[in-house]
Amino acid sequence: MGENTQELADHGPCSHHRKLLNCSLFALFTLSLIYLIFYSSPSSSFASYANLFNQFKTQRSPKNNSLPPPQEWLQCDYSDGKWVWDDSVTGPRYDSENCDMKSTEKCVINGKPDKGYLHWRWQPAGCNLSALDPAAFLRLVRGKHLAFIGDSTARNQAEALVCHLSTVAQPETAHRYEERLGRKFWRWVFPAPHNVTVSTYWSPLLVRAEGHSEDYAMAQQAVILDALTEPWAVDVAAMDVMVISAGHWFPRPAMYYEDGEVVGVYSRPDVANKTDIGYLGVYRKVIRRTLEHVAGATSSAAGGGDKLVAVATIAPAHFDSKYSWNHRDACSRTAPFEEAEAEVAAKDAEMRTVVLEEVAAAAAAAARRRRQRWGVRFEALDVTRMATMRPDGHPGPYLFAHSYDLRPVPETVANDCLHWCAPGLVDTFNDMLAKMIVAGAG
Repeated sequence: MGENTQELADHGPCSHHRKLLNCSLFALFTLSLIYLIFYSSPSSSFASYANLFNQFKTQRSPKNNSLPPPQEWLQCDYSDGKWVWDDSVTGPRYDSENCDMKSTEKCVINGKPDKGYLHWRWQPAGCNLSALDPAAFLRLVRGKHLAFIGDSTARNQAEALVCHLSTVAQPETAHRYEERLGRKFWRWVFPAPHNVTVSTYWSPLLVRAEGHSEDYAMAQQAVILDALTEPWAVDVAAMDVMVISAGHWFPRPAMYYEDGEVVGVYSRPDVANKTDIGYLGVYRKVIRRTLEHVAGATSSAAGGGDKLVAVATIAPAHFDSKYSWNHRDACSRTAPFEEAEAEVAAKDAEMRTVVLEEVAAAAAAAARRRRQRWGVRFEALDVTRMATMRPDGHPGPYLFAHSYDLRPVPETVANDCLHWCAPGLVDTFNDMLAKMIVAGAG
């Protein structure tokens, strides 16, 4: 209605005789609106007005109904901000003790002595980021399938979300597939009236790989760049919200295959006569192929549908370089980094840029293809900066329930300075995800 509204303002609704028909329609609309507002019940008036307005808008608006760019929907850059201490946070969002998540992430139960990591709140620079309301979230995604695809950081986020939602509705574990590496494919279903499914798909490189990602005893891996992994690549059409989080497995020694041929290596001095092509270009190629596959699978699905694809930027580890990885102080800080300390590492900045650029390209291509309101929406879940600032949010040596209740932490110990305590920082990722879903539902 934008151009038509301006025309009415400039010239009046009935400035030319040839517009008599338009004037009649305008008058009919106005009289109907007045009647509905003043003589109908409040609830029926609002509904009728909404229907009438939609009909009028359909008749008067241009044929191109494509959605505005995603950046305009969000109205806020949640990736830019700072961590602020919040005394109003009196405890964890949920009780992880009885939650269906990897036990090493249950920092409260495992005895992590400092609880300050629970009280820091992310404050975006230009707006506020409210905490996810589990009851409202379940209503928002009623009947939908949320899929978390990628490495263990994707699983970390999915399990935190399931635990948070479990405070208002009890899910059923529809499928669990555990192997030696653990928790590769899980699915939870929140039954009626929610009918919400949350799945995790273990695929650390998004494409097929053999070697280290399947067997930690192996130092290298073989990566097949033109073969996306199953089952996630097959299930795409049935997913309504996809969170793709992969990155940590790419900067590892590898040999890359395409069309059955070796196309290069990364950090493999033991392999002669093969060009070291680095991992960054490979990462870009995999992200691009992943998003192209999602777009193609969505457009070819029967009935189409509305799909949100959120690609997370890398959330870095915090192994302190002053110590070995298995030293008890490898990640022992108890507060976020100060602004001057929180410099994003060059490797992480490069991988973040790849995601931002590829998501922007996929979003632009989707906008060009879109012919109706429904379609696939690509967004970047940009968490790199906020995660870089939080060395205090990892489990560290507190990997098992009450491990050190009766004894001090030994100097040499297994450490987790990569994954996030839950509850903790990882819940902020889901706060951002909820905003993205709401933005697309409007």
